[in-house]
Formats: sequence, structure tokens, C-alpha cells
Amino acid sequence: MKRLDFVIGTAAVCALGSGCGGMERRPAAESFGKTFYLDGAGNWGFGVNDVPAGLKDAGYRGDVEIYVWTTSLLPMVDQLNIAGAKLRAAALSQRIEEYRRAHPDQSINLIALSAGTGVLIWAIEGLNDNTKVDNVVLLGSSLSADYDASEALRHMTGRIYTYHSPHDEVLEAVRVIGTIDGKRGVDSVGQVGLHPPAGFTDRVVNVGWDRQYMRFGWTGAHTDCTNRRFVEQVVSRHVVRAESPPTGHATHYQPGRPGVMMSVGAARPAVPMRGRSFMLAGDDNGRNDDRGSQ
Repeated sequence: MKRLDFVIGTAAVCALGSGCGGMERRPAAESFGKTFYLDGAGNWGFGVNDVPAGLKDAGYRGDVEIYVWTTSLLPMVDQLNIAGAKLRAAALSQRIEEYRRAHPDQSINLIALSAGTGVLIWAIEGLNDNTKVDNVVLLGSSLSADYDASEALRHMTGRIYTYHSPHDEVLEAVRVIGTIDGKRGVDSVGQVGLHPPAGFTDRVVNVGWDRQYMRFGWTGAHTDCTNRRFVEQVVSRHVVRAESPPTGHATHYQPGRPGVMMSVGAARPAVPMRGRSFMLAGDDNGRNDDRGSQ
């Protein structure tokens, strides 16, 4: 009931605007950089509090703006309303451009969950030639795994980081309902990672779920990758320090081999699980001394 009250309040305040801020001292914080966060379909509030808090815990001084893109409280409606999602993406493009004009030297990063990742990618694609963003983090993305992200990457100076899990049951349903970009019967990015487009292999970093992430609260389920501890310990490094993920977990998408990933540096294949992937630990501590994704 508490979450429902939050959702209704958020929708009432923000649905007609371009978004809403995630930190109180917004003008002052914006001088240190900007991070946009987009929740998933239905705007149920996953990560809306935890993402700003986790970034702050990690030392982030910039502003975290919660961008509300949804048109309904029903996830399926938002998942299928691609035209509406693209309209909201266009509005986000304008918001990013406004910030860039006001703060030409500050970093701009974006984080999104589930269907929000599609809106995020389309917003970046729609930026003018003079506007670029830094890093992008896709959590439990319901974009199709073979989505061509080349246009988005041309408007970026950094990388796209995806966090994917073979245990994401919500994305199993997306196979039937359809991805946010309108494909059915295919893997989502949040299940197997994003296929890097030609010429951008080193600009896409796919991070597979691993048991050691459980200590930070990511069990491999659809939304718990937005929890405060995981954001502070893992996601924040793409925003605060612009680093690669913890060693031993970056994976390369294998073209023509759906659901099969390779551990970077270790040359070790993932163990297939129901057509997906489960990353092996590198040593007794669950890590490889891997610098291949840097």
C-alpha cells in the first residue's frame, strides 16, 4: 500500500512534466554533473529512492534526476505503448540538451530499469550533434538483445554497461508480450546482454549475474539490481569513477550463439542454463584478475 501511495503521488506530480528531480539541492548539485534515472514500465518506484541514495553513498556529488516517462500504472500498457515511449524519449532528449547547454563541461550519465532502458536509448539517439553523454547503465533491460545501439553510441563518449541475469522471470514473460522495441520470442538484453554493433565492440560491456553479487542485494531477479547497496558498490563506479565492473564479470556477447557468453580475459565459457548463461567464478574468491574490459 505504501508503494502504491508513492506511485500515485509521483504520477500526479510528474506525469505531465518532463521529469522530476531526485535530489533536493538540484541547482547546486547540477554544477557537479547530472545522472538521469528511469524506472520501468508502470512507474512502480523501483530505484527511485535507492539509486540517488546509493550514488550519494558512493560519493557522487552531482544531481540525480528521476525522469518519469510512463503513461500508465499498468506495466503491460507502457511496455506495448511504443509510440508513447518514444514521445517521452524525445522530451528527455530536450532535457539532456538543456542541461548540456547550461553545463557544457559536466558529465551526463543515464541509468534505467527494464522498459525504461528503451526510452533511455531512444533519447540518446535523438540528441543533436553537439550533445554527447558519458556512460549508460541498463538494468534488467527489456530491449531486444540484438538491438542496434550504434546510433546511441555515436552520441556517447563512454560505454553502455548492461547487467543481465538468467534468473529474470519478468523477462521470460516479455518473450510473449514483446520487448520495448516490439519484438516477440527473442532474448532481452537483461537476459543475455547486448550484442555490440560493428565498430563498437569495446563500447558495450555486458555484466552477467554472479553469486557474489548477492551480498550487495542483487539476487538475479528483475528489480533488485536497483537496491541501494548494489548501486553504491557496483553501479556507481560507472558514474562516480567511470570504471569498468568488478573484475571477472564482464562478458562478451557471442554473435550467432544466443545466450552464450564468454568471461573476458579468462577465456572461459559460461555454463548454459535453460538457454541463458551463468558466469563461473574465476577463483576461490569468485574473482578473476581480469583487465580485459578496462
